[in-house]
Amino acid sequence: MKQLALLLALMIPPALATEVTLLAAMGNKGILLIDGQKKTLAVGQQLGEVKLLAVSSEQATVMIGTRQRQLLLGQGYIASNKAESDSAGSLTLSPDAQGHYFADIAVRGISQRGIIDTGASLLSMPRNLASNMGVDYKQGIEARTQTANGTIKSWQITIAQIRIGSLLLNNVQASVRDQDNGPLLIGNSVLNRFQMKREQELLILQKKNYQ
Repeated sequence: MKQLALLLALMIPPALATEVTLLAAMGNKGILLIDGQKKTLAVGQQLGEVKLLAVSSEQATVMIGTRQRQLLLGQGYIASNKAESDSAGSLTLSPDAQGHYFADIAVRGISQRGIIDTGASLLSMPRNLASNMGVDYKQGIEARTQTANGTIKSWQITIAQIRIGSLLLNNVQASVRDQDNGPLLIGNSVLNRFQMKREQELLILQKKNYQ
C-alpha cells in the first residue's frame, strides 16, 4: 500500500507557475524574461506555455496557457495553475516604541524590513534596494513621487511576486524612488490585499482571496 501511495503521489503533476516579464520591444518582436531566461519571440510565436500575441513600442500582449495578459515594459506577471497567493493566511504585527508597525518584504529571496504606511499608495523602495532585489526598475514607467524632501523621479513597475512575512503575493504594483537610501514603505498596493484590524495594540492583516 505504501508503494502504491508513493507511486500515485509521483504521478500527480506539481503546481506550476510561469513568470513572464517584458524587457523590450523591437518591431514585431518582444524580448521576454520567461522563468529567468531571456527569450526573443515574434508575434504569433510560442515557447512552452507563452505565446506573443501582439507588441508595440511600450507594451505586449501575451497568452500564458489559457490566460491573456497585457504587459507594459518592465512589467512582470505570474500565471499559476494553483495560485499560492489565493490561500488564506494572516500576519500579526506588534508596534515599536513609536507606534510603527513593520513587516519583512522579500523579492527573489532578498528580504528587507519595511514599515507599514497606509498613506502610501504603492509599495515603495529606493533604487539601491530595488537593484539588490533584482528588480529591473528602469524598464518601468517614469513618474514623480512626493517625499519629505520634495518631489523626486521614480519608476512605477509591477513586481511579479513578493512575500510579506510568510505570505505570497503576485503582481504587486510598486514605485522605485530615485534615491540611494530611505525606508521600504509597505503601501496600499500591498495592504489592499488584506483585511486590517486592530486588537488592542496588535495589527492583524488577514489575507483576502485575490486573482
